[in-house]
This record gives sequence, C-alpha cells and structure tokens, in this order.
Amino acid sequence: MLLAAVCFALFAALAVAVQAGWTQALDVGCTLAVGRLRTTWLTPIMQTASLVGSGAVEVPLALLLAFRLSGIRRRPEAVGYASAVVSGWAFYGVAKFAFHRARPRILPRLMGGAGWFSFPSGHATLAPLVFGLGALIWSARWPLRTRVLVLLLAALASLLIAFSRVYVGVHWPSDVVAGLLLGTGWGAMWVWWWERV
Repeated sequence: MLLAAVCFALFAALAVAVQAGWTQALDVGCTLAVGRLRTTWLTPIMQTASLVGSGAVEVPLALLLAFRLSGIRRRPEAVGYASAVVSGWAFYGVAKFAFHRARPRILPRLMGGAGWFSFPSGHATLAPLVFGLGALIWSARWPLRTRVLVLLLAALASLLIAFSRVYVGVHWPSDVVAGLLLGTGWGAMWVWWWERV
C-alpha cells in the first residue's frame, strides 16, 4: 500500500504541475531531445514497442493470461488480474477525459491511431498492469532468482513502451511518466487488496 500511496501522490503532483503549465518547457526540451535520437534502425523497434503497448494488444493478452491462470486452477488470481487490468483501462480513460490535455505537435508523428487526449498515456498506464502485475502473478511459484529476472524484464518492457510513445511523437514525456505512476500504483493497490482478502 505504501508503493501505491507514493505512486498516486506523485501522479497527483505531476497532474497539478501539468495543468499549471509548469512542465511545458521541460516537456518540449525532452521531446526535442528524443526526436534527435530517431534513426532508421531504431524507429521500427519503437513502432513495434508502441504497437505492443496498445490496448488492442495488451487487453487481449491480459485476458488470455487470465484464462490460462484459470485453466491451471488459479481462478482467484485470474479474476483479480483481469479485474485490475480492465479497471485500470477504464481508470486511465476517465483521467484522460478529466485532464483534456492536447497531444504534442512538436515531432512528426511516426504512427497513427493517437486519438483523444494525451494525459496520462494509456500505453504507459497499462504496461505495468499487463506486464508487471502479470509477471508478478504468473511467477509467484517460481524460484526467487527467476522471479526477479522476469519482473525486471517486465519493468524494462514497460519503460520501453512508455519511451516509444514519446519517440513516435504522440505523447509528452510527462504523459508517460504519469501513466507509469498510475499503472504501478493501481497494480500495487490491487496486490495490497489481494493480500488482505
């Protein structure tokens, strides 16, 4: 619960800073710096990461994992995992509507499909839930060393997805940081709740 509280507090502070315009100069500078990293070999990797992080991929992937957990007699974990992902998906949608932040127009966009509001990033919110929480649950009965490795890979995947959204030009850096905080906090809150019940 401490992790969830810290993540939510940082998300709230960042949301206030974004709404007040305090992050704008830093967002612009960081976005331009990321734009300078664009290369012909890196762009397809970032586009693939961005595609993997979309709700159209992450939500079905999470549901498949939930069905698999249910199939191996881990039904409570399957229900909890699916509930965490689907509710997190809905939660970031409400947050986007509440903040109404416009998407950046600084870098040429390398991908389409970036629809409505920008803050927080949905890709970055879902990544810790789908991959991080999924890895935590799936590896619960594995040896500690293997479990730590799986969790590190899930964290790296989440960071890569978040970074890719800035790289392809559809999010501000503060959007993806907010998404990572929101997704991590939401996942930590669910873990705390499961442990209590």
